[in-house]
Amino acid sequence: MLYTLNSKTAILDKTLGKAGLEVVGWILKPVDYLKEKGEYFWNSYIYLVNLKQENDLLKEQIDKLLLEKHNLEFKLNTLERFASIFHLNPFPEYKYIGSRILAKRLGPGGLLETIVLDKGEVQGLKPDDVVLSPYGVIGRLQKVSLTSSLVLLACDPNSKIAVVSAKHRVPGVLKGEGPGSLLNLLYVPKNVSLDKGEILLTSGTDELFPPGLPIAKIDSFKSQDISLFLEVKASLLVDPYLLEEVLILRP
Repeated sequence: MLYTLNSKTAILDKTLGKAGLEVVGWILKPVDYLKEKGEYFWNSYIYLVNLKQENDLLKEQIDKLLLEKHNLEFKLNTLERFASIFHLNPFPEYKYIGSRILAKRLGPGGLLETIVLDKGEVQGLKPDDVVLSPYGVIGRLQKVSLTSSLVLLACDPNSKIAVVSAKHRVPGVLKGEGPGSLLNLLYVPKNVSLDKGEILLTSGTDELFPPGLPIAKIDSFKSQDISLFLEVKASLLVDPYLLEEVLILRP
């Protein structure tokens, strides 16, 4: 009877199919739940393992930085003792003021290699304040109004900055040569040592820029037959065309 009924109506096949599907669902749902929880636990575990490794690495870096800090503090204390012994004046302290670039006048169409900033006398800025980025010196303030400032860039032909090479401590004057041109390092004697790629730092002897700020790197140098000085070419560490914000150094 069941066979005949099923052959005509397929009711048993439908009933068993539904029952089997339900049973399969009952089986798969817990398995899927366990699988999901297992994957979540495993991923969380792996994440925690990676996080622990990252934390261990950061702790190691912090320990190294702390050691370097203690070492630098020891050197600073030593320098301060030497300065007091030889009656040397300490370097003045400075603060940084952030400023956004409002406009640029760069290239052959500009009378000067300048940029305009959105800070001025209201923020305490004055002419000759140093302008820089985290990577190097850009120039100095040329004119200051109430709420804006004009920056004379180091690549301008009117810019001359006293510098010293970082490795060999060779002094010179870094002169701008206009847009798209390398800067000239003037008054470098022929008998000194220089390296290609050597960083140039502000020397502070011009009493405009504090000493020790990176500004350029040496691209090439060669001897000249009719001159007592080397012909040294350098490039700025910062491209003014790519800047959007700058820092202003105030005593």
